[in-house]
Amino acid sequence: MKYAKHGFLVLTLALAAGFTVQRAAAQQAFTGKFTLASEAYLGPTLLPAGQYSIIANLDPTTSVHEVRVIGEGIRAAVLTGAVLNEQVSDRSKLQLQEINGVAVIRQLDAGLVGQSFRFSVSKNARGHAEQASAGSVTTVPVSTSGAY
Repeated sequence: MKYAKHGFLVLTLALAAGFTVQRAAAQQAFTGKFTLASEAYLGPTLLPAGQYSIIANLDPTTSVHEVRVIGEGIRAAVLTGAVLNEQVSDRSKLQLQEINGVAVIRQLDAGLVGQSFRFSVSKNARGHAEQASAGSVTTVPVSTSGAY
């Protein structure tokens, strides 16, 4: 009988703890790798040509998503707002826009998760362009196999 009381107490405490602990929000992330043939801005950071890893936080409980890029001795992070309501192909890619000779990463299409993220042009990138006028758009494939 003595052990039954302790067992009941332990079970009661375990149930109480289970009901009071908040559930952690499921963290979702998109990861991939890409190669820049020439330098390009991601937000205010100038990424030199080279190989990079990209990680996008896709936490569904927030409307702001963080996108991080790591490589060539650089760690850059930008915040992006709402996901675009566009049809996204199964292939992941970055869209670069050239503004008067300055390449700027403008969009990430995360094909595996079917979401697209748009990045603004920073003052730093605009300052390096003679003026902010639309230029050509190129794409860079993002490989999702073997990433992180």
